[in-house]
Amino acid sequence: MGWFDGLQFGTPRALLARSTGKATMETTAQTDPLILVLAEGDSAGAVRAARGSLFEQFAARLLELYGYEEPCRDRLNVSADGIELDVSVKHRLTGHRAIAECKAYSTPVSAHHVSAFYGKLCKERRRDKALHGFFVAIPRLSPQAAEFAGELEDDGLTVLNARQIWVALSERNQLPKIDPEGRFLTDHALVVTRYGLFVAAKENDLLARTAVRVVVRATDGSVPTPAIGLLSSSTYAQALPVVDEASAGTPELARTDEPLIAPVHGSKSNFEYKLPASPQFFVGRKSAVQSLESALSRAPGVIVLNAQSGWGKSSLALRLASSVAKMGGHALVVDSRTATSRKGYVSAALRRAADEAQKMGLLTLPSTASWASIPTGIATLESSTWLRSGPLLIFFDQFENVFRDVELTTEFRDLALFVAETRKPLVVGFAWKTDYIGWTEGHPYNLRDDIRNISETVNLGKLGPREVELLLRRLEKELEGKLSRELRRGLQEYSTGLPWLFKKLADHVLREIRKGATQEQLVSQSLNAQFLFEEDLAGLSPQELESLKFIARYAPISVSEVAERVPPEIILSLVHQRLVVQIGERFDTYWDTFRDFLNTGQVPIEDSYIIRYSPLSVSRLLKHIVQDGGVSITAEVAKREQTSENSIWNVVRELRVLGASAYEPYRVRLVPEIWDSLDREDALRRRVSSSLRRHRAFSTLRHLAERSANRVSVGAYAAALRVAFSAVEATHATWVTYARAFVQWFEYAGLAVLSNQTIELLSEGSAGKGALFVARPPVRIRGAFPYEHPGHCIRLLYRIVNEVIGFESLQGRERRACRELVALGAIVSMADGTLRLSRSDLVQNGMLSSARLLELLSAVPGGAEALDILRRNPAASPHEVAEPLRIANAATWTSETMRGVGVAFRAWARQAGLKTKLRAQLAPGPDSDTSNRLF
Repeated sequence: MGWFDGLQFGTPRALLARSTGKATMETTAQTDPLILVLAEGDSAGAVRAARGSLFEQFAARLLELYGYEEPCRDRLNVSADGIELDVSVKHRLTGHRAIAECKAYSTPVSAHHVSAFYGKLCKERRRDKALHGFFVAIPRLSPQAAEFAGELEDDGLTVLNARQIWVALSERNQLPKIDPEGRFLTDHALVVTRYGLFVAAKENDLLARTAVRVVVRATDGSVPTPAIGLLSSSTYAQALPVVDEASAGTPELARTDEPLIAPVHGSKSNFEYKLPASPQFFVGRKSAVQSLESALSRAPGVIVLNAQSGWGKSSLALRLASSVAKMGGHALVVDSRTATSRKGYVSAALRRAADEAQKMGLLTLPSTASWASIPTGIATLESSTWLRSGPLLIFFDQFENVFRDVELTTEFRDLALFVAETRKPLVVGFAWKTDYIGWTEGHPYNLRDDIRNISETVNLGKLGPREVELLLRRLEKELEGKLSRELRRGLQEYSTGLPWLFKKLADHVLREIRKGATQEQLVSQSLNAQFLFEEDLAGLSPQELESLKFIARYAPISVSEVAERVPPEIILSLVHQRLVVQIGERFDTYWDTFRDFLNTGQVPIEDSYIIRYSPLSVSRLLKHIVQDGGVSITAEVAKREQTSENSIWNVVRELRVLGASAYEPYRVRLVPEIWDSLDREDALRRRVSSSLRRHRAFSTLRHLAERSANRVSVGAYAAALRVAFSAVEATHATWVTYARAFVQWFEYAGLAVLSNQTIELLSEGSAGKGALFVARPPVRIRGAFPYEHPGHCIRLLYRIVNEVIGFESLQGRERRACRELVALGAIVSMADGTLRLSRSDLVQNGMLSSARLLELLSAVPGGAEALDILRRNPAASPHEVAEPLRIANAATWTSETMRGVGVAFRAWARQAGLKTKLRAQLAPGPDSDTSNRLF
């Protein structure tokens, strides 16, 4: 092939000394030369094999420069990341052996590769002390790797990078030369093909300092056409024209269209939901802001902002840009949706940011500035004079769109790796949504992780209660009045802590109230995204709606493609209404969640109201509706129940959010589908079941059950609800109350069942529990077992054995005792409201069975563990006994509560026949009873 003719031989150290002089490549930007190994093939595998073979030949010829014979391959690996080759060689003159490891990547080789090779070299030297090691790092070592290798090079290790290889070949006249006269050349490359060895460079426009074509030259004669084709289709060329300098009639410089860099713009008001929040309207996120500002102070570096769609990534990026300005720096936040191919987009972003920074007085660019490639652009910034200490931030928003293109993603990955090694205060940021599908392996998983591994990653959560409260106060300020309690609560619950959804709900409230609607009417309406998106479409003509759905189906879609299908006046109308936004040469919907709604007809956001009242409360209201013939006046119902009308409206709300009732002022009625049904109970149960299946509370329970063998404690469920409703602030006890209310409705709908403080999901088609039209629901427990001493409970148990007793007939302490027995699993409430033993052998011949009671105590959450503690240590403290009960119920108890629970459980254990040692402070009180026979 004519490679490396007339080679000179010598010792490795001597040759290296001659090869560290000035490079003969004519270039202005001081970047590493590239070594491109290009090959054809019928398949991706064939191309990899051909590239591997070419690189192996190149490495062999390179080692011949050092006087070594034809190497013996130990390992060859060709992947998307580069080429790795391990060989063993023998010196022609001295006969000593050497091993070589060659790494050819697109970015600098990291320190762990050098460390691993040196460890291998030391191991091999146990058998051959004269063994020499070559580590070929293309393009070069990272700064950390170079520092590590510098300490070892006098210890029989030679490190070669692309520049040293270029110099060594140039000094022996093995490389053709491209005449730089009157031209601005950058990004020199050594091109290895089966057609020969060539040199290429990018020729820059003298004004724009961007690459306009690739020039290539052979040592003798012209470059073969197949080699020109290989170079043209490579990522190095980036679709630039490739010309052979030796050919006659070289074309004039061709101007290429620069990629469009579209800055992200913020909103002009608090509740402009179609744009991210500008810094002056940004709310909260103190922890995330502090983490990002800390990363800025440690510049250079890379930051990654992770969050799900609609959680405020773009707003935080703009807020970060304002922090950069306060630090004396400059920031450019761009919408990555205009990055559609690997045609200089990243370099164009670097150039725009640098030009803006120069105009702002942050830095002065060198006279040799070039933006022909990422390495050249980074070298330009390295050579710039920084006039202030502030950082330069380039932030790429909407980055998940980039993952569609492997080569483009690779280019951004390379940018991150180069930035991490620069010595200037340069920071690159990325924001992508974590609900992107298909990231398990391969692309873009590995490239994404390459970026994250060198980044300061900040995971953004939802808005918290205080942040939502601040937004509510801002809304009241714009309304010039107070929000009603119900409307405030609705905004908190339905927004679910999502910034864009809160802004959309708030915008709806502002518009409707300014039109004359009352807050009561707004409360009665559906405050959910599905309703509001449907409202967005309500005023569109059929042609506008069809065009909008077409854009959503293929978004982001090119302007030219839309223009072929959609009339200009329709496009202008959709853009004017901000349902469609233009990002450079592409159209997209104003929000990706809105795009999903247009494509599927559904919003991937679950219902998120909080149910506060149990089925028992609703059952009382239903009796009045039936009594009144289908329509009840709320004031009259309040008078009959001897309560306030507001309390009745709170119960009516539960019927309304469950879809069983529509809003009417001053009265309540069921929807016709329920009231006119032949089986109202069945119709109500089906409506409730349908509503709860699409509710966040049910999906939260389902996810918990999947991870815990379908058994979830009430305490654990309450803690999960607190996270699911992040915008609502309440105590742990209140969340437990909410959890029980939800579970009671799940039981009624046949979705779950509660037993001994443990929730279990039911299989599809299970029957619901209770009947709201004809009877009261079962007795509900109010806390974990136990809270009561056994005396009153056991007396009530014997009454139930001998009498027909209903819960409604009980008063005061007997009611508490009844709930305690239900929590223990000793009794159950029947459909007719009467109480029965859960098992007939619990009381035999008028005696409470200690063995059966012990089984029940062992079955309550934490009971078995508490009994074990008492068996091992009959004198265990109340807190020791209560601790497993607290953990099993995921409860937050005060010290006094712990003591009370521990004392009560000890008393129950004694009733079950367990011997305990009483301390002075545990002496039986007046209600204690150690006798099992009460008559």
